Amino acid sequence: MASFQRLPLLLAVIASLCAAAVGQDGKPVLPFAPSCSTTDNYTDGSQYMKNLDQLLAGLPVAAAFNGWFYNGTSGAPGTPDQVFGLTMCYADRNAKECQECLAGAAAGIKSMCPGSRNVRAAYDACVLRYSPTPSFSIADLDVAFYVNLAGTAIDPERMRNAWLPLMTDLAGRAASSPSRVANATTPYDAASLVYGLAQCTRDLNATECSRCLSSLVGQLRTRFTNETGGAVKAYSCYVRYQLGAFDVTLPPEPLW
Repeated sequence: MASFQRLPLLLAVIASLCAAAVGQDGKPVLPFAPSCSTTDNYTDGSQYMKNLDQLLAGLPVAAAFNGWFYNGTSGAPGTPDQVFGLTMCYADRNAKECQECLAGAAAGIKSMCPGSRNVRAAYDACVLRYSPTPSFSIADLDVAFYVNLAGTAIDPERMRNAWLPLMTDLAGRAASSPSRVANATTPYDAASLVYGLAQCTRDLNATECSRCLSSLVGQLRTRFTNETGGAVKAYSCYVRYQLGAFDVTLPPEPLW
């Protein structure tokens, strides 16, 4: 895990060179139903707030250079004011949507969770988390939200027989992939395909990624029984299936 406390000059130089490219001046992006801690809040001007501001300022640029994912720290190691943060873009969003989310997520969440030390926020195009404890390598199975994709009439049994094996397979493939993401298709009928995507944040090892995705596939089975598609976003992983195509933009190779 990289530490922003140890790399302030490098990140400042990168930020000044790349601000326009990653949309640093973008508008705040609001998450849907974020999880905000309500006890032991930090106060304006506190060391925790200073460390958090430093961390959030560096995350968009660092993620842009690291394949649209980054986790890092700010503050003196082992102190109560040290902050751990993580951000990642979802693979079913394009580069522009990723950059806009990375650039605006911090301002959006601070307006919705003022003073919170522990924050988990899922957006349309990215996820953002920060905390005073280094717990990100353990899968967080809490669901941020569900997306129901209704459309043309389907045969529920045929649809389930198509997407369930697909998503089960993708969960295993994503867990074994260095990028922690996998996508594929399977036939629904002679004329149509079901598309699927499974993705974990890259702080998770293969076992934790598999555990997270398996949990979400189980959520798909209970919540989506007669739909043309569905998606579940947790704070550590994401699954989506759909009758018909949706765009997938795999993260670029890290530059450092």
